Amino acid sequence: MKTAQKNTSAITVTVKYLSVLRDKTGIRQEEVSFPEKSVLGEVAELVHGRYGIKVPDPLVMFVLNGRGWNQYPERLATPLKNGDIILIFPPVSGG
Repeated sequence: MKTAQKNTSAITVTVKYLSVLRDKTGIRQEEVSFPEKSVLGEVAELVHGRYGIKVPDPLVMFVLNGRGWNQYPERLATPLKNGDIILIFPPVSGG
């Protein structure tokens, strides 16, 4: 597991990469620290900057604590909380 910068007055979240996105990043998950009052969009920016994974994107699911980012009223402006879990994966389809 890869760990980003640590800060005592920070919010730490876990970002998990599933399916082909795990192959793209080379890791299953990482713990990332953000300053207090950070929002979900900052996770999207970090993931894009580090791995080139763009969120929002119709080819990428971005889920916070079991709910899609667009299910939150604040969307990408949703405040982060210590211990949040973010899943990033391609959409699943069936036939």
